[in-house]
Amino acid sequence: MKFIEYSIYFLLKILSVLPRKFKFLLGKFLGFIFFSLSRERKEIARWNLKKCFPEKDPTEINSILKASFYRLGESLFEFLDAFWMSDRKLKKLLLNFDDVQDACSEMDDSRGKLLLFMHNPNLDLVVRASSLFMPVSGMARRQSNEIVDNLFKASREKFTERIFNPREILELMNFLKKGKACLYAPDQDYGFKNSIFIDFFGNKALTVKFPYIAVRRTNCDVYLFSLEKKDQKYFADFKKLNVFGKNLKEDLRTINFEIEELIRKNPDNYLWSHRRFKNRPQGEESFYPYNLLRKR
Repeated sequence: MKFIEYSIYFLLKILSVLPRKFKFLLGKFLGFIFFSLSRERKEIARWNLKKCFPEKDPTEINSILKASFYRLGESLFEFLDAFWMSDRKLKKLLLNFDDVQDACSEMDDSRGKLLLFMHNPNLDLVVRASSLFMPVSGMARRQSNEIVDNLFKASREKFTERIFNPREILELMNFLKKGKACLYAPDQDYGFKNSIFIDFFGNKALTVKFPYIAVRRTNCDVYLFSLEKKDQKYFADFKKLNVFGKNLKEDLRTINFEIEELIRKNPDNYLWSHRRFKNRPQGEESFYPYNLLRKR
């Protein structure tokens, strides 16, 4: 196992030093392969896009779908950049680095910072980029594949203060109480236990309560951070959200709306292939056709 792991690590290291333009061309080619071979994930993504953008015709939907898979292929090399690129080089790739740095300098050091991010293809690069502006921690689930899990862990631990697992939510809260910054992705269906249904692209979606709870218990500020690809560079979207911990539904509506607005600006820069709407309100029929539901 270790031999295979070191071999993969060595191969990825070689890929990481390829010319940037060539890496993105190779990434698009990998995305084309994913698009051609990943039939189920492709159809889940197509269904999500049709439901979330009912105003778009099939040609427009297919164009976004293809572009999102190309971005998925490119994200392999963005992950390698997140792992190995120097701070100096990464800063040069952020078109508005100085603006974001100025905004971060105005933060209240006495309050925690909950940095929300989305499940974009380049989410690991988002985590890495956020660490350029402040020390950050985050939460991550264990990957089913040990080699992949070790690689992700090595990358994320390199530039974060701490990686929490989902059972360490109280420890994460304590970090926020101390005025620290923690990353959290609220845009997946994590089940009924700690979520409620909130509109997302006009459809009911289980939305996790944690950001609201975090604000109520720690008095932290909430921000949304994302990277929008511009040719071979990035524009960093960084915004403080009006989330105050006083009204659960209002806070979660604000978060979903702001995430939705970012996605609408650049719809191919999102992981449409996960079942965001898999759970439904009582009595409502399945969001997905039977053939796209996970078989247990």
